[in-house]
Amino acid sequence: MKFKIPVEGGDDEINMAPMIDMVFLLLIFFMVASHLTALERIPVPLPVAGRAKVPEEARNRQLITIRSDDESGEDVKIYMALKEMTVEELTPIMTELYEENEELQVYLRADRYVKHKHVKAVMGACAEAGISDIIFGTFESGN
Repeated sequence: MKFKIPVEGGDDEINMAPMIDMVFLLLIFFMVASHLTALERIPVPLPVAGRAKVPEEARNRQLITIRSDDESGEDVKIYMALKEMTVEELTPIMTELYEENEELQVYLRADRYVKHKHVKAVMGACAEAGISDIIFGTFESGN
């Protein structure tokens, strides 16, 4: 059997075009993915709690944000999936989500200035849908 002996300095070339294409595709993917994660949350000054801790399963929860327009806490906006809605609109949506997944959990982020009656109304909407597993977003105090 005759083997071909490679000659040094041959004309073997690596085609760089597919590698450059892949690098640009990965770059675009990570830029878009990081932008979308930043958009998922509406900035809210959360309340401070002495014994706050992040639960391990907080990432897979349905996010609801209550944001106050001013420091009085009377005028609020409720957001779910970056869409502003009222408590009346929230109840059927939560009912539909609960019917799809009976283990639905909620992560409620309420502005530190929001009156408790607004938080109670959102919790009531979740309760009407059958959802009882709700956690609250807080900052851990520096103590």
